[in-house]
Amino acid sequence: MKKIFSYCNTLGFINLFFLLGALLNILNIGYLFAYGCIGLIFFKNQFLKNAIDRNFLLLTFFSITYSLFYALNPWKGLQFVVIYACTPPAFYLWGKYLSTIAKSKLTLFYVLIATTVLYSLPAMISVVLNILEGGFGQLDRNLPMFWGGEVVNATQMAAMFIFNMCIPALLFSAYKAIPKYLIIVLSAIFVISLLCVLRLGSRTQLAIFILSLIISLVVAIPKRSFKENSVTFTVFAILLGVVATQVSLDLDSDILATFASRMEDDGAADIASGGGRTKQWEKSIDNLFEKPLGWDLEEFGYSHNLWLDALRVGGFIPFVILILYSLRFINLIYNIFFSKKIDMSFQILCLTYTLGFFSLFMVEPGIDGTFTLFILFCLFVGLVRHHYITTNNGNVLNANNHQSIN
Repeated sequence: MKKIFSYCNTLGFINLFFLLGALLNILNIGYLFAYGCIGLIFFKNQFLKNAIDRNFLLLTFFSITYSLFYALNPWKGLQFVVIYACTPPAFYLWGKYLSTIAKSKLTLFYVLIATTVLYSLPAMISVVLNILEGGFGQLDRNLPMFWGGEVVNATQMAAMFIFNMCIPALLFSAYKAIPKYLIIVLSAIFVISLLCVLRLGSRTQLAIFILSLIISLVVAIPKRSFKENSVTFTVFAILLGVVATQVSLDLDSDILATFASRMEDDGAADIASGGGRTKQWEKSIDNLFEKPLGWDLEEFGYSHNLWLDALRVGGFIPFVILILYSLRFINLIYNIFFSKKIDMSFQILCLTYTLGFFSLFMVEPGIDGTFTLFILFCLFVGLVRHHYITTNNGNVLNANNHQSIN
């Protein structure tokens, strides 16, 4: 904890206040905190001299073109023209800055976990209060946020738990470096988050939990000794035994009531069709050629896909730019995974968090639907990119010019 407190002190209270205010969307006025974040990052003149890179320029180009098209139909308010234009590249720079001031790799690992846990806090409090009030037997999945009382779509509420679903994978990869008390705290956060996910009936979050754990096992087991792996599987066997004997997995039980209701009425077909989203995807792809400058939301609603919804709002240009930005990020994660200089625990964090981000981006509008998640993604990209460049001295990504533009 001393490392986190020291890090927060270096970051500064004002910077921390505005960053958390934007990411937590406090009182639904996160956009006001975002304005502060945009202004504060440009006060760091010395940092900005070396922080501007191709990713930043690409993201800026995307954000500006997207916001210009949004300005033609600003259904959420004119203030979002500026927010959409400036916030993503600003948070990319904040990600780089957060990496710059970290004094160790472990500190950076802690910072990412702390940031994502705090990101989930409003949803966690809201769902826990709902469970305490009415239990798990309630079938209405859309719940009010504890501040303001605004009812939030279940998918958007559940999206805030995606990184908490990765906690078991992260603990497995770094249990030697993490203090025991922190392991207990994170384990408790995971259990509470899992209960919240069951209340929300989110199949995506459960899939992220299982897949992230599999990724962690596949990556870590070959790199560990037989003794370490034996201890790991013994612990897993004990935990599975406790769950199997102490927790009812009957779909008729109260704790699985919401989840069970989603599996009724042809639940398997619903999963196969992406919750009915495949029709929107097909229509959006057709519109890529028929309406390359975008189309109105009223035509058939959201496309329920980050990239296709960017196409809907801004047309072909921001759609292509966002794909290029995403491909550069995937290339970065690929290089991090195969880098011998990057810690295994940080590699697993990058892989599992990427799984979380893209699992939501594939089925949700992204910018119009979960904008705070998108700017958190931009921050994450900036942070891991700076960490990769400084750790590897720019040997893989743009090595010939990384000092001036990367």
